[in-house]
Amino acid sequence: MLAGDFKQEIMKLHNAVNISIFGQGLRWQKVEFFQDKIIIIAHNKRVPALNSLDETDRFTTRMMDLALLMQFKNMFKQELENFLSFEPLAVLKDYDPKSEMSMCAVLLDRSVEELLPSI
Repeated sequence: MLAGDFKQEIMKLHNAVNISIFGQGLRWQKVEFFQDKIIIIAHNKRVPALNSLDETDRFTTRMMDLALLMQFKNMFKQELENFLSFEPLAVLKDYDPKSEMSMCAVLLDRSVEELLPSI
């Protein structure tokens, strides 16, 4: 598979998991490779209910953000396993509710360049 096609597939999976968990897709996303890492930067759409609670109960919305991040990482890792036919070492993700930006890092057991011919 070509690198550009691989990036498109990763973006499709990433957006599909966002839709599945949050009920909405991303505003935009960018995928980059760095050796044995896939880095995804995305501009999200904040869940309106959480956004409205932020001003009065940030603790609760923070706990919900963390729970949603855990659910996202588990589901995205499973989708990647299905797509790549092996388990990524880790999926790490953080989200800033104020800017609605997130970063997801997927750690692999081999470089992306080594991986591409087998997909």
